[in-house]
Amino acid sequence: MMALFATAAVAQEKQNNPGWQRTPEDQAKNTVERLDKQLKLSQNQKDSIYVYALDLSKKQQDLFKNTDDRKAAFEKIQPLRQTTDAKIKSFLTPEQSKSYDILQKEMQERRQQRQK
Repeated sequence: MMALFATAAVAQEKQNNPGWQRTPEDQAKNTVERLDKQLKLSQNQKDSIYVYALDLSKKQQDLFKNTDDRKAAFEKIQPLRQTTDAKIKSFLTPEQSKSYDILQKEMQERRQQRQK
């Protein structure tokens, strides 16, 4: 009975949090789709950004797998995000880059709210 409850709880968590346990490939694809929706990316931009988003997702996954200290993992991820952001911005037009900065600021604020 307890195992059934635990399985139901995990299933509910997956349903309530679609980002839970996605593969790095899924995360990168989602990132590109989200950015395309907001920035109207060209196919070349999508392909280039996917490479960097995938690399970041893999590194994040490794950090969280190899530590029980989530706060320390988040601190290590911050410089990785900054590097990835700079790489992504190198593929954007000046107008897209301004919009990207706004999106990133909003994302950072949401991440900070979740960490509280």
